Amino acid sequence: MMREEFEQRTGFYPSSALYAIIEKHYTEFNGDKDAFCKAYKKNADGLAEKIQREADMETFKAQQEAEKAQKAAEARIAELEKALEREQEWKPYEDTDNVQQADYEKLASQSDTERMSDEKAKDLLYEWYGFAKEKIKIHHTIPQYEVNRHRQLRKVGEIDRAPLYNATDWNYIRFDCGCMSYELYNDNLRPYLH
Repeated sequence: MMREEFEQRTGFYPSSALYAIIEKHYTEFNGDKDAFCKAYKKNADGLAEKIQREADMETFKAQQEAEKAQKAAEARIAELEKALEREQEWKPYEDTDNVQQADYEKLASQSDTERMSDEKAKDLLYEWYGFAKEKIKIHHTIPQYEVNRHRQLRKVGEIDRAPLYNATDWNYIRFDCGCMSYELYNDNLRPYLH
């Protein structure tokens, strides 16, 4: 029986998967097309329910298989990502043109070093270098990077770099003014390289 014949006789429009099961039951049915379609519409001897139950089980099994395949694929992806990490040999990276974290931490660890507020840092930059306070943006962190054996960088986090002041020749501020980025370190102003 063609699918269109089933649809015309019953008024039901099954999915392809459901019709495949209907077709299977039709070949096992003892009767012609009209008798089968009439029995299906009336659910004689639970025929329509049996077909629907079988279709539901097929769908359920297909979903389980798809979930199993997805979990296997996710596990394989995780395994490949770990292998790629090992192959690339990622290591911590610090740009030597910028202030080193060890130098910043040495300044921060001194008992007489103070964490400056943004306003105090802006006042200092205005008084020492003439930067317009309203154009200054103070940064409190720097990006943390790793480098691999192919010299590719990736950002892995942020490092604390709040403005610090100990003396006129021992201090740190990272800031933007206009479209430029700067680091002030130990009364030495220089561009901050991203």
